[in-house]
Amino acid sequence: MALILSLTFIAFAVIGRILIQFWTTGDHGLRFASLRGPLKESVPGSAFVMSFVASFILIVMSEAGFLEVSPLTPKWIATTFFLVGLAGIAITLVAQWQMGIAWRIGVDQREETTLITRGLYRRSRNPIYFGIFLYWIGITATLPHPAVLVCALVCWISIEVVVRQIEEPYLKRIHGDAFGHYYLTTNRYLIWSLGG
Repeated sequence: MALILSLTFIAFAVIGRILIQFWTTGDHGLRFASLRGPLKESVPGSAFVMSFVASFILIVMSEAGFLEVSPLTPKWIATTFFLVGLAGIAITLVAQWQMGIAWRIGVDQREETTLITRGLYRRSRNPIYFGIFLYWIGITATLPHPAVLVCALVCWISIEVVVRQIEEPYLKRIHGDAFGHYYLTTNRYLIWSLGG
């Protein structure tokens, strides 16, 4: 089940989205941090990517029988978390679609993008990351191995650093008061409110 989740995410949320972006705009949407830039920009982005790469390798090793994993019991628990992972991928895809041509992986500090506040972005400033969070719940539950959990933790720490230290300061600088209001009235990740 973890392999299905991983391949689905790679096919649709990564490769598919890059192809759509290129087809629509002639730009692949990837913004790589400069090697000469500050470490706070290059390290978390690299760790984010490597967490997915490492987890995929672990999943393939498990499928090939090179990684011993004790499956969750009963099976309905693994199936439930698999569906949570699929829901995360679906949320990621919807959020990417709603970003339209403003979609990017990474931040180019010299570029000016549109502030998206419609659709899922009305409820969450980062619904793509919320979807990725659910995806990792599905992965870690369907392939319960300490190394996979480490990959998930590295990914989430990377997301936290990217969001708080790179993306939010960038959006505040580019969009000023519009982002300030959006920041104060919208959840960082959750697409629903926990309060009344």
